[in-house]
Amino acid sequence: MFTLLLIGVLTLTVDIKQAKSEWTGTVYIRADGSIDPPDAPITTYDNVTYTLTDNITSSGDGIIVERDNIVVDGAGYTIQGTYDYPYKGVDLTGRSNVTIKNMEINTFYYCILLNSSSSNSIVGNNITNNFDGIFLGDSSNNTISGNNITNNYYGISLGRSSNNTISGNNITNNYYGIFLGDSSNNTISGNNITNNHNGIYFRYALNNAIVGNNITNNYYGIYLYYYSNNNAISGNNITANIFDGIYFRGASNNNAISGNNITNNYDGITLYSSSSNTIVGNNITANNNYGIRLISSSSNNVFCHNNFINNTDQVYTSDSVNVWDDGYPSGGNYWSDYADVDLYSGPFQNETGSDGIGDMPYVIDENNADRYPLMKPYPWGSHDVGITSLTTSKTVVGQGYNLSINVILFNYGNNTENFSVTLYANTTVIGTFENITLASRNSTTVTLTLNTTGWDKGNYTLWAYAEPVPNETDTTDNTFTYGVITITILGDVDGDFDVDIYDVVKITGIYGCNKNDPEFNPNSDLDDDGEITIYDVVRCTSHYGETYP
Repeated sequence: MFTLLLIGVLTLTVDIKQAKSEWTGTVYIRADGSIDPPDAPITTYDNVTYTLTDNITSSGDGIIVERDNIVVDGAGYTIQGTYDYPYKGVDLTGRSNVTIKNMEINTFYYCILLNSSSSNSIVGNNITNNFDGIFLGDSSNNTISGNNITNNYYGISLGRSSNNTISGNNITNNYYGIFLGDSSNNTISGNNITNNHNGIYFRYALNNAIVGNNITNNYYGIYLYYYSNNNAISGNNITANIFDGIYFRGASNNNAISGNNITNNYDGITLYSSSSNTIVGNNITANNNYGIRLISSSSNNVFCHNNFINNTDQVYTSDSVNVWDDGYPSGGNYWSDYADVDLYSGPFQNETGSDGIGDMPYVIDENNADRYPLMKPYPWGSHDVGITSLTTSKTVVGQGYNLSINVILFNYGNNTENFSVTLYANTTVIGTFENITLASRNSTTVTLTLNTTGWDKGNYTLWAYAEPVPNETDTTDNTFTYGVITITILGDVDGDFDVDIYDVVKITGIYGCNKNDPEFNPNSDLDDDGEITIYDVVRCTSHYGETYP
C-alpha cells in the first residue's frame, strides 16, 4: 500500500511539474535588440531572428516591435487578446524590413498593425477573429503573402497606403476580404477570396492591380465605390457570388476589366453611374442573371472581345449609351444567342466571303448595338480553321436531279493553313476537297454538285467536316451540320413523298417568278433554271398521284 501511494504521489508531482501556464502580458522587442520583459517567451541568439517559445495571452497588446531589419518567427505558437480597442496582436508602427511569420494571432482589435511602415513581410500566419486582420495605414512597399485570414471584420485593410503586394492568401468569412481606402498602386494577386460579404472593396482607390485571384461565394466579388478610378482587374475567376461579380458605383471611371472568368453570379458586371471603363476579353458565362447591367447614366464604356454565353439576359441597359465593338475588322463580342450568319465581309458586311463576323448587328436596344458580333468565342487561336456556312440550292430535290452545295471556310488564325474538307450525307462521303490553302483571316468557298441518280429516296442529314490543322485547339466549328435534305419523287415540292394538289399549287402559285424575287422557292424550280415556268408545271403534273413507298 505504501509503495502504491508513493508511486501515485510521484506521478502527481511529475504532472504538476509538466503543467505550464501560457505567458500573459505584452512583449517588447526593443530598438537595441533586447526583449522586454526578459522572461517573455521569445528567444534570440543574434538580435535578428526572434522565435516564440510559448503562447502569449494579453489584455493589452501582444508584441510591440521597436527594431527594424528583424524576423519574428511564431514557430506555430498563438498570440491571443481580448478584442478590445485599440490593442494590437503585433504592432509594427514605423517599422521597416521586419518579417512576421508562422503565428496564430486572434481576438485583437488590430491583429497586425502597420502604421507608417515600409518594406515589411507578413508571411504564413493564421489570422482569425479580429476586427482588423491586417491593417496598413500610410504604409508602402509591404508584402502580405501565404496567410490564412478568417472571420475578421476586415481581412486586410489599407488606408492611404501604396505599392504594397498582397498575394497567395486564403481570405475567408470576413465582412471585407480586402478593403482599399484612398490607396493606390497596390497589387493583389493569386489570393483565394471566399465567403466574405465583399471580396475586394475599393473606396477612393486608384491605379491598383487585381490579378489572378479566385473570388467566389461572396455577396459581392469586387466592389468599386466612390471615384475608384484607373484600376486594372484582370485574369481573375469571379464565380458564384450572391449579388454581383463586379460592381461599379459612384463615378468609378476609367477602370480596365480584362481576361476575367465571370461565371454564375447573380449579375456578372453592374455599372451604376460609372463611365469610360473598358471591359475587354472577359468570359461572362453560365447563368449570370444579367451578363452586364448598366444603369443611371453609365455611358461611354467600351465592351469588346467578351464572350457572353448562356446568361439569362446578356445585357440590361437603362439610361446608358455605350460602345460594343472595336470597329472593323477587330470586331465586337461573341453572343451565344446571336442567330445570324457569316456569309459576307467588310465594314458594311456586303463584300463576298466570310470574315468571322456576323452579317447583321447584335441589337441590345435602340441606343446600343454590337455592329460586328463575332461568330465564335474570343480569343481565336493562332492555328484555327472553321466552317462558317453550308448552304444548298434547295432542300427538296427530285431523284435523278442535281443538288448544289456550297461550304464557306474561314481561317481565324494568324498563319496560312493547308487542310481538307469532307462532305457527308448521313454517314456517306459525298465529296472531299483536299489541299485547301487559306491565308490568315481569309475565307474561301468550295462547291459540290451532288447528282442524286442512284440515291434512294429519303431524308439525309447533310454535314461537313474540316480537318483540324496542326496545333489547332478549338475544333468545335470544324464540324457544321446543315440539316435535312429530301430526295424524293420529281414534282414533290413539299417533301412528303407524294405528288398531289398541294405540290401543284406551290408551283403555280409563284408561276413566272425568278430567283431574284422574294417569293421565289427553289424547291418549286424543278429543272433548276432559276425561274418557275410551264416546264416545272409539266414535270410536276406528269408525276401527279405518285407516292413513295
